[in-house]
Amino acid sequence: MLCQKCGKKPAVIHRITNVGGSKQEVHLCEECAREEANTFMDDAFSINALLSSLLNMGIDTPIKVEKMETIKCGACGQSFGEFRTTGRLGCDQCYTTYKDRLASLLKSIHGNNQHSGKIPKRVGSSLRIRREVDNLKTELEKAVKAEEYEKAAEIRDRIKNLTGTA
Repeated sequence: MLCQKCGKKPAVIHRITNVGGSKQEVHLCEECAREEANTFMDDAFSINALLSSLLNMGIDTPIKVEKMETIKCGACGQSFGEFRTTGRLGCDQCYTTYKDRLASLLKSIHGNNQHSGKIPKRVGSSLRIRREVDNLKTELEKAVKAEEYEKAAEIRDRIKNLTGTA
């Protein structure tokens, strides 16, 4: 297969992109792939620009922008507008000062603002139990809706064992 860009050399790089549900395949020789990679790197892509653009997505009016930029952290004095331009918070107090805005930002990026991954064994036993109880409660609701009462009773007993209630 020949390179789709120059049409002369054999294609050694096969890139498949999926944009909006449409699959696009590009087959490039080594030289054309290197040129395309350099072009991508020259686009000045940075995490700061990404965060700034994500923060600006929800802002519709100039009044909101002014209001957000005037709110400052009590400890370091950094405004939310400065965070939007730099992509970095000034201190640990910034997290509590901008808690609501950061929560909505994380939710828009990750789809959730609560950690749902692994927990260290030595630290997270109570959190692990709480998660298991929450999962069992959803299972219990499903079992009751499906009228599987014996299964629901077993799940209820497991919840009682985990929470320590009689």
